[in-house]
Amino acid sequence: MTPYDKLLVLDLDETLVHACERPLEREPDFSVGPYALYRRPHLDAFLNGVLAAFEHVGIWTASTLPYAVPVLDHIIDRSRLSFVWGRERCTHKYIRETDEHVWLKPIRKLRRLGFRKERVLYVDDSPEKLMQSYSNLVPIRPFVGNQSDAELPLVLAYLHTLGPLTNVRPIEKRWWRARVDRQWE
Repeated sequence: MTPYDKLLVLDLDETLVHACERPLEREPDFSVGPYALYRRPHLDAFLNGVLAAFEHVGIWTASTLPYAVPVLDHIIDRSRLSFVWGRERCTHKYIRETDEHVWLKPIRKLRRLGFRKERVLYVDDSPEKLMQSYSNLVPIRPFVGNQSDAELPLVLAYLHTLGPLTNVRPIEKRWWRARVDRQWE
């Protein structure tokens, strides 16, 4: 299979792993600094699947790189990734209406690297971080350590439906899970 000519941008916390200062009722998979970390179920199969299916796969987290890099070193060979970006590449935005500070992941920064916006997909549990790029977002349910979580195989199946498209932006992705569930019935 020829990889899809797309950039897939994955979030880290609550998308691929769950980090907490107080461990859950089970042993963490690993620790980084003061954080106990738990790998999302099916993580290895998902990462191998997207790395085989997409020409470019990057990680873009709102966490700092001194935290993100050691976490990634526990879950993937970083040389297989097109890039690893942290909060340093995000854009800070204060939302007055909700009195919230958000770290945005603007698609324009990816376009500066030569990626066309119609060929970029984000998988992220925080849609507010992509408020300027909703049409590129495949929203994923946050992972908070549940061992029976089965989100990653579903999102991988859905990404395979988007991969062949020349433009991913016009596709409504908010209810992707229902479409994948229907395909598997």
